[in-house]
Amino acid sequence: MLSRMRFTPLLAVLVTAILSLASHAAPPAGASAVEVVDKAGYEKILARHKGKVILVDCWATWCVPCIKAFPKTVELSERYRKDGLAVVSLSFDSLKKGEAPQSVVEFLKDKHADFDNLISKLDIADDGADVFGIEEGALPHFKLYGRDGKLLKTFASGDDEKTFTHEDIEQAVKAALAKR
Repeated sequence: MLSRMRFTPLLAVLVTAILSLASHAAPPAGASAVEVVDKAGYEKILARHKGKVILVDCWATWCVPCIKAFPKTVELSERYRKDGLAVVSLSFDSLKKGEAPQSVVEFLKDKHADFDNLISKLDIADDGADVFGIEEGALPHFKLYGRDGKLLKTFASGDDEKTFTHEDIEQAVKAALAKR
């Protein structure tokens, strides 16, 4: 009886620890968790993918061209993941009580965005555009990083002289992946 009493507190501690870990576990496969980030958090995600080519899609649910282009980003992820492409989405929707709005989460789930999905702590109209280097604050905006983590190319909206297509992005991704 005495030995059982000694293990009861230990068992309680173990159960509490397991439940705590379970509550912080990764979302189930296919789920689209969205991480709220500032510039440092964004850079941490990029650093985690060093050694891969990284395509960042800056977007928002209120941006019609973003919504139309996003499925192409998902296709690029699916097509080139095995070749070393990592895709990161960075939403500029307004936070709701410090978290991603449900509309963002549902959109990402619906589009099967099974890559790193981030949402900026900063509104694009305030400091977000400057902090994240988005020219004129215009979305959609894409950034392509090489395997060394250095920015290779930017695809910016808002400048009629520099219009781009998803085919342009795909060609740049293929060229970056070809570099070893």
